[in-house]
Amino acid sequence: MGIATGMKDIAKDIASSYDLRMAEVKGLKKEANEMLGSFKASHQDRSAEVKAMRNGFQSSRKEMSSALKKDLAEHTQGVRGEVARLRQEIGASHQDRSAEVKAMRSGFQSSHKKMSSALKKDLADHNRAVKDEASKMRQEIGASHQDMSAKLRKNLARGEAARKSEAQQLRKELAAYDRGIESEVSGMRQETITDLKEARVAWQGLASNMQAKRGRAEILPKAEAPVAKEEIPDLEAKLLAAVNEHLAGVTLVEAAESLGVAPVILGRASKRLLKKGTIRKKGMLYFPASAK
Repeated sequence: MGIATGMKDIAKDIASSYDLRMAEVKGLKKEANEMLGSFKASHQDRSAEVKAMRNGFQSSRKEMSSALKKDLAEHTQGVRGEVARLRQEIGASHQDRSAEVKAMRSGFQSSHKKMSSALKKDLADHNRAVKDEASKMRQEIGASHQDMSAKLRKNLARGEAARKSEAQQLRKELAAYDRGIESEVSGMRQETITDLKEARVAWQGLASNMQAKRGRAEILPKAEAPVAKEEIPDLEAKLLAAVNEHLAGVTLVEAAESLGVAPVILGRASKRLLKKGTIRKKGMLYFPASAK
């Protein structure tokens, strides 16, 4: 039986014995109080009986107190003996535990030395492996860096050539756009000049008619014949041909790309073709008039 278990059992025995005696005392007190309460009405007649009961209660209490003292003394003596026995057991157990602790300490020190030497060896092997791996990685990184540098220089050279080609193409497109703008402006100027000449002729005819009606007709200078339009590329025919090639529809930008001109140049030509009814438009797409 363990020391702690023995001490607990002893404490439980003491507590249970004391609680039992106190419970008996409380029970006797309760009975006495009940009896006293029941005989209050006839106190004078039964005073002798009450005194006898009190004497009996005091006598019983004394006997119980002496019994409790005796039980407590015996129990205390038993506890002391049990404590002495437990002390002896604890002393013997302490000696045994001390021997076990010494053995465990010596074993732990021996195991610690072996583990320390093994760890040192593993650490040295790991450091060598890490150094070898780092050396290999440096070599691989150096080779990879050289390959990447060569590829990067090659890609830069290709990119430079592509940029030069794109710049040249852009310059060509800008030149074509400028030529288209100049051609469009020239056509618009020629149309304006023609409109002005036609308006002059109409005005002169109107003035001549008015003078004839008033009887003051005068010979007016002949109106100049309209100057032939300045020859420009036949954009209408080219645009009509481009639209006829795409029965599923074509945008003005796509038609301009196929003709090699800027989209803005085809704006007036597309309006004239739409007005003539030779092409039709749906959304951003232009279709041949015959296509459905």
